[in-house]
Amino acid sequence: MNRSRAGLLTLALLAGLCPAAAGAQSLREAVTLALEHDPAIASANHGVQSAELEASAAFLGTLPTLGVSASYQYSSANATLSIPGSPGQSIELVQQNVFDSSVGLRWAPFTGFAQQAQVETRRLQVRLARNSREAARTRIALQTVSAYRQAQAARLAVESLGSAAERAQLQVDQAAAREEQGMAQRVDVLSLTIARLDYDHKLISARASLADALDRLGSLAGRRIEVAQPPAELPEIALPILQEENLEAIQALAIRRLLLEAGKRLAESKLYPSLSVNAALHYGIPGVNPIENAWMLYGTAGVSLSWSYDWGGGLRGVRAAERSIAGLDSDAASARQQVELEFGSMIREWTAMTDELDVLAAALELARTRMGIVKAQYDQGMASSTDFNDANLGLTQAELQYRSQLVSLLLEATRIQAASGQPVDDWSLSP
Repeated sequence: MNRSRAGLLTLALLAGLCPAAAGAQSLREAVTLALEHDPAIASANHGVQSAELEASAAFLGTLPTLGVSASYQYSSANATLSIPGSPGQSIELVQQNVFDSSVGLRWAPFTGFAQQAQVETRRLQVRLARNSREAARTRIALQTVSAYRQAQAARLAVESLGSAAERAQLQVDQAAAREEQGMAQRVDVLSLTIARLDYDHKLISARASLADALDRLGSLAGRRIEVAQPPAELPEIALPILQEENLEAIQALAIRRLLLEAGKRLAESKLYPSLSVNAALHYGIPGVNPIENAWMLYGTAGVSLSWSYDWGGGLRGVRAAERSIAGLDSDAASARQQVELEFGSMIREWTAMTDELDVLAAALELARTRMGIVKAQYDQGMASSTDFNDANLGLTQAELQYRSQLVSLLLEATRIQAASGQPVDDWSLSP
């Protein structure tokens, strides 16, 4: 970006008047602190861990389950069978005391793809939780950058107004001395004093704004932050291209579509039969032989096939899922269009702001030149106090406008990087 040499020299002089605070934290350090401190990100981390555990539980649910059981049953009466030809001898067909213990496996190898859909749903929810965490990181990082830049702008305003007040006070002192010598009128001293008091009034408001900005920044970072001096000139910033697939909002829509597809497969699973198998090893009395009525070891195995007809309810559920997918596709197309429009608008705004910065740099240099001329004329008695006040006010406004525009451009650069889909760690965070 081309700028006038005079404008750059002016910036260097202004930077010399406003040294960086001792022990100041850089913007990247402030963002790192905020990302580590923010409770919303901590909550998102817990959400990711919870989703990962649920996904693991869903997968383990597809494996064969191991069951162990033990039971005792007492009947108040029993059934007996008398043996013909053997008077007095009988066999208990139903035992009064029955003991049974078993260990076995149960597995559902086919459930109409329901288990696979449930596992996929849980895995997609993990991706969605991670996406939410990244969205929270981006939001908190942007809030921190904004608070940091606001604090910088407020500090620069305090410095500019302080310099203006010092210039005004110097002229008040000179005018008062000249009045004592009869070389100036009382009205000139009063005019300069009023102007200096006006700067004092503005300084009170600027310092309050600075305190508010630092409080917001400290709340985000979890500790007191001293902002560094912004660069004396706009650094060369390579604006990124739009990468829609990297945006958390677009990614979330894609994940939700996959979730709807998994829900559709889950609805389709109701149209298929389900198959389950089981096997167990038992040890009990009387087991399967009430005649001998003795402890015995035996095994059981079985296969179960089931299917039910719900009068077309399953088909309607599948069609409902298809409509939901179509609706989400429309939402995704609208979201992409909105992202493209907003990103294009941000690029155009950036171009306009950089052009304005060149104009403000030239205006600042002219204001400084005018201030020097008017001051020299005032010292020689060739300019009035009104001329001095106007020149001082013009220089102060030019400084504030230039510095505010520079800080705004630095903030806008970060917003463009965030809107392009760049991860927080890849942002080029200037001091």
